[in-house]
Amino acid sequence: MIIRPDLAKRAENQGHAFNAGEIHKRLTPAGPDHAQIAALAGIADYLDSIYYSHFHSNVAPDRRDRALHDLFRSQEVALMRPLLDYLRGRNDVRILGPDRPEGRAPTIALHHARPGEELAHDLATHRIMAGGGDFYAPRAIEAMGVDPAHGVLRLSFLHYTAPTEIDQLIEALDRVL
Repeated sequence: MIIRPDLAKRAENQGHAFNAGEIHKRLTPAGPDHAQIAALAGIADYLDSIYYSHFHSNVAPDRRDRALHDLFRSQEVALMRPLLDYLRGRNDVRILGPDRPEGRAPTIALHHARPGEELAHDLATHRIMAGGGDFYAPRAIEAMGVDPAHGVLRLSFLHYTAPTEIDQLIEALDRVL
């Protein structure tokens, strides 16, 4: 859409409140896009495939969902354990949130003396994709004592991450931190 800047400034903000001052983000709704919606059918097929390859039976949907959840969760906990053990052993990073894999999602935010975006950039040179910044949570990270402009390093993975990729991440963190 093309809109005159003066008109865009007068239009009601459609996005996140903290993006209200950025003209190019004011009219971008903060919800799923068409590609995300179209991908839902593929996600259902993926979940069916995983279920039948691990459990080989047909049960009520609520029991199937619980079985998949437990399968994925146990893998995520197993993947987080060596990473969190490594991070707890360092005195130059602060893990935001729980420092044990039980009770946390496999998205780990770290505060370090170097800005999060800088760390993410350096990790990319080691073939590690990570993010740096405030991740649309400036108030939350500020409440945890982190300057949103400095940001955090975010490491994210899921059940399909290979243990060797966690090893690669730890090696890269050793070099970058």
